[in-house]
Amino acid sequence: MQWEKDFFYDEVRGGFYIPGMMKRAWGAELSVLKEIDKICRKHRIPYFLSSGTLLGAVREGGQFIPWDDDVDIEMFRKDYMKFLRVAKEELPEELYIRAIEVNIETASFVPKVGLREDVMSLPTLEKYCFFPYKVEIDIFLLDELSDKEEEELYREEVLTMLYSLNDMVFEGTSREDVELLLEKIEEALHFHFDRNLSLNLQIKSLINRFFQEFNETEGHNIAIFPYYHLLGNCRFPRKAYENTILLPFCGMRFPAAEGYEMRLDSEYGDWHKKSKSGEDHNYPCYKESEEHVSRILPAKAFPRYSFQKESMERNLVRSLRKQYLGILDGFFLEERRGTELLQKGEYAAYQSLLAALQEGAIAFGELLGEKIGKDAESISLLESYCEMLYQRYQNASSPEEKKKEIMQEEETVSLLKALKERVGKELKVQAVFLLHRAKDFAGLRPLVDALRKENVDCKIIPIPYYDKAVNGAFREVHYEGGEFPKEYAITDYKSYDFEKELPDCIVMNSPYDEYNPVFSIESAFYSRNLKRFTGKLIYIPWFVTDEIDPENPEDGKAFYNMRYYVTVPGVFHADYTIVQSEGMKKAYLVKILQFLEEEEKLHGTLGIEGADESGKKSIDEVLVIMLKKILGAGSCLLGEKEGQGTKEVVSCFLRLLSQ
Repeated sequence: MQWEKDFFYDEVRGGFYIPGMMKRAWGAELSVLKEIDKICRKHRIPYFLSSGTLLGAVREGGQFIPWDDDVDIEMFRKDYMKFLRVAKEELPEELYIRAIEVNIETASFVPKVGLREDVMSLPTLEKYCFFPYKVEIDIFLLDELSDKEEEELYREEVLTMLYSLNDMVFEGTSREDVELLLEKIEEALHFHFDRNLSLNLQIKSLINRFFQEFNETEGHNIAIFPYYHLLGNCRFPRKAYENTILLPFCGMRFPAAEGYEMRLDSEYGDWHKKSKSGEDHNYPCYKESEEHVSRILPAKAFPRYSFQKESMERNLVRSLRKQYLGILDGFFLEERRGTELLQKGEYAAYQSLLAALQEGAIAFGELLGEKIGKDAESISLLESYCEMLYQRYQNASSPEEKKKEIMQEEETVSLLKALKERVGKELKVQAVFLLHRAKDFAGLRPLVDALRKENVDCKIIPIPYYDKAVNGAFREVHYEGGEFPKEYAITDYKSYDFEKELPDCIVMNSPYDEYNPVFSIESAFYSRNLKRFTGKLIYIPWFVTDEIDPENPEDGKAFYNMRYYVTVPGVFHADYTIVQSEGMKKAYLVKILQFLEEEEKLHGTLGIEGADESGKKSIDEVLVIMLKKILGAGSCLLGEKEGQGTKEVVSCFLRLLSQ
């Protein structure tokens, strides 16, 4: 199968963040579906896209629903039985069928075709998009409803009794109560339960049989019985399935019932209305499988970030501009000391100080000239300063020149002030923007434009990124420097010397370091390394999502996915993170608290220096720090949205630069 370049990368669609791992799950599921499709085509076995997959094909323009995590198909029972017979022989060895007809103990009423977790060879993993977790395709079975009302009432009554009996056995209800219901069912069905065998398995077999009770009656309606009986939906007109059409889905085409609207109406009601409902309970579908797989794969395969106290530590880094201005401040201090020496009549010491100042000014001029050019006005002022120092040195040889010397000092200080002001303008504040994808520049472009108007030197540095294999190894490299807007000067990442330049701030939009399972940037650009070269490392996300309320079940899946972009190194290493709103800042902090509590439970302590033995104190300390570091200023991606757009981001950014 051929995939588009961006298929597996993290994406925001419909206001919902889709992590790269979910994209790999989708790819693996589609790969399994293609194997099913191949068998069905070969043996002319009808099947149809179903449920969320059908909804994605119809409503989402042939794509997955952003918050969906699996692939569903459906078959008429008789077609499924044919599929079952041939699939046992023709499915690739890495795939299995989990069905009542195969093993009643492990199966549910919904058959599944899945990828074995113990198949971990690299060729197999590559075939299934380097996705190492459990993959299963649901096959919903279509059974017939009788046109006779009394027959359906009878089936409903029997299924209700069987489900009640199953619940009683499962919950450990008293033997006497179970026996009473057993006898009632046996009398009604003329069936005998073997008390020496598993009652649950016998009940499951009976329920499955009654789902099929009126098949082959050619009734006008069909249903997916596990849902129809329990929820009352998933009942469809047979005529919806009279014809089959092919619908595009993720660059391929799959069969669907021509009357798909009638089918979707029954399952979803107003299926045009989008809903992300559902907490994260079973989302994502591979959640339970992660822990198991982590034990049998190398430790470096899809590692999860674990909190480290080094993430919160910060060495003082002064930008090159601040260092240069600091040198000028040093000249001012030396001038004051010179005045004191002159007042005391220590002329020899005063002359030595002037000589040292002149040497320092000459050396500084060499450094400054390399940075801003020999013809800059600052260099001319610095040369005038050197000449004044020389004149003062000559005049400081006798007490008679003392008054004149003091007057010259005042002129010198005035010149120094003009020099510092000029250096401050010519040696611009430097902001470095590191981006790996050209399309992400759109979210920073308004900020860059605004900073340029404020005389900020914006260095736009595209950096390469790499696709990752299942073992974390780098695969294909991508560099999009040639795809950035032509009207912006691009700085080559190979030629920019961070250690020499020491910019005033570095803006990153990839906070994952090595912890994104799908791609990576070079380690030199990991957040833990970048903060060695600037006093302000700022993370600005490349995306905005819908607002997320951690307490709202509707946002359960979105809140779960915050683990992929909140509890990652860049958010902890960055001096500031600018998010889209105050509400999202709160969501970040709740997710961080959840993460820290999990880390404490797993490791016993967070190990923050300065904290006492109380784990609670350690968590509180981190939260206090993060409260200051995360700023809900807005996002340029929101445009001029009041309180969240470009103006707020620019204002916040300039405020950070001035600190």
